Amino acid sequence: GKIVLAVSPWGEVYVDGRLRGTTPPLAELELPPGRHRVEIRNSAQLPYHAFVELQAGQTQPIRHSFPN
Repeated sequence: GKIVLAVSPWGEVYVDGRLRGTTPPLAELELPPGRHRVEIRNSAQLPYHAFVELQAGQTQPIRHSFPN
């Protein structure tokens, strides 16, 4: 499966506790099927958490805007 990220203004993306990159420029991640914990961190802001349940070939969007 795949998650498609839309984060404003930016965030460090952790999947199942592992840092996977910073969005932008990171826009999507391929993940194995199953349940995953996604965390997006941005400096002093409270982190955003989401759980996604992916099936093979499925695309799941994740959108979040941190307050200015």
